[in-house]
Amino acid sequence: MLVSDESLIAHLTCSKFRNKNESVVVDKFMVAETTSVSRKRSTLKRSKTISIIEFTKVAENRMRLPSAISDELSLSFHNLRDVSIQNIRCEVTNMKTIAEKNGDGYRYGFSKWSAFLKSNKNTHGATLFFKYVKSSQLLILTKFLHKTTKKRGCP
Repeated sequence: MLVSDESLIAHLTCSKFRNKNESVVVDKFMVAETTSVSRKRSTLKRSKTISIIEFTKVAENRMRLPSAISDELSLSFHNLRDVSIQNIRCEVTNMKTIAEKNGDGYRYGFSKWSAFLKSNKNTHGATLFFKYVKSSQLLILTKFLHKTTKKRGCP
C-alpha cells in the first residue's frame, strides 16, 4: 500500500498505527518470476537450468500433477507409472499415477493421495510446496503452510 502525506487510508483501516505519521511508506516493488497454472490453486516455476520444476498446490482430496511434470514423466493413458515422493522427513514413498479424462485429453494424479496427506499430518486446505528433480525423477515436498482462517473485523 502506498501512503502519502495526504492519504489517510492506513490510518482509517484496521491498522496498528495510531496516526498517519506512524504509517509505513513503501517505495520499492519486486515481482517474482512465476507462471500461473490451473487457476488459483497452483503455481509453477521452472529454474533457469531446467533441471528442477517447483510448484505449489492446495491440499485437497486429490492431487493433479502439473502438465510440465506429466510431460517430463512421459505419462499417458497406456503408460501410467509409479512416482517417488519424498516428504518433509525425507521418507520416500512410491505412489501410483491415475489418469482422468479431461475433454479430448487426460490429466494425471495420484491414487491414495488422502492417505499420503494423513500420514504426513497435512490437512486439507494447506498450501504444499513441491520441487521435482528431473535427473532423479523425484517429487519432493519441501514445505507446507497450514490453512489460515481470516478473522472478521479488527482485533
